[in-house]
Amino acid sequence: MKNYHQALSRNKILENLWDIDGDFVDDNSLSVYIRRLREKIEKDSSNPKYIKTVRGIGYRWDEDVRGE
Repeated sequence: MKNYHQALSRNKILENLWDIDGDFVDDNSLSVYIRRLREKIEKDSSNPKYIKTVRGIGYRWDEDVRGE
């Protein structure tokens, strides 16, 4: 949400998910986490309003929930 309306690459997202020990979430796990997030926050997770996939790039938070 900090990068509202800006597409983040899958690699950038993965870089931010590294822990202190250097263990990180792999590419497949990221897809699973995104799907689970969508199932929790979207009314229709197969037609997402908030977390959009940007083909060939990554993901983008699309809906402004900040009240601006």
